[in-house]
Amino acid sequence: MERMRIRPATPEDFVRLAAIERAAAARFDPQDLPPALSADTLPTEELSAACAAGLLWAAADADGVHGFLLARRHDDSLHLQEMDVCPSRQGQGLGSALIAHAEAVARGLGLRRLMLTTFEHLAWNAPFYQGRGFRTIAAADCPPWLRAVLRAEAEHGLRRRVAMFKPLA
Repeated sequence: MERMRIRPATPEDFVRLAAIERAAAARFDPQDLPPALSADTLPTEELSAACAAGLLWAAADADGVHGFLLARRHDDSLHLQEMDVCPSRQGQGLGSALIAHAEAVARGLGLRRLMLTTFEHLAWNAPFYQGRGFRTIAAADCPPWLRAVLRAEAEHGLRRRVAMFKPLA
């Protein structure tokens, strides 16, 4: 089996990224991820913008794409907006490799931290990120843009969400 590598995603990957996103969403209980949201995928325009900015990466091997990470730059931070791995490939280090790649890019851009929002109570969410050096940050201590993300998530029915950061100093 060919080794997995992290590479820039391309528009040709978008259909596969949506399939990965839906498959990953199926793991969530409807109390955590409302059914209306679990069927949603990132809009093509958002994927295209992230591609153009060099902030959309795919975990791929000879069999195709098995995971992806979409990031956005905010001030001195790189926000890990969406990361999904095919359920059949979870637990194989793809998420960790995607995060390590995002961290290297953020360092190369001179950014000070990685940031994200996630579920606090699911093993493959906040505890997963804690194992990769992320720490929870109180909403009151978040930059305004991240507080807005948390607010929007709550308005869409997402509960038990936390913000996390990883310093890059």
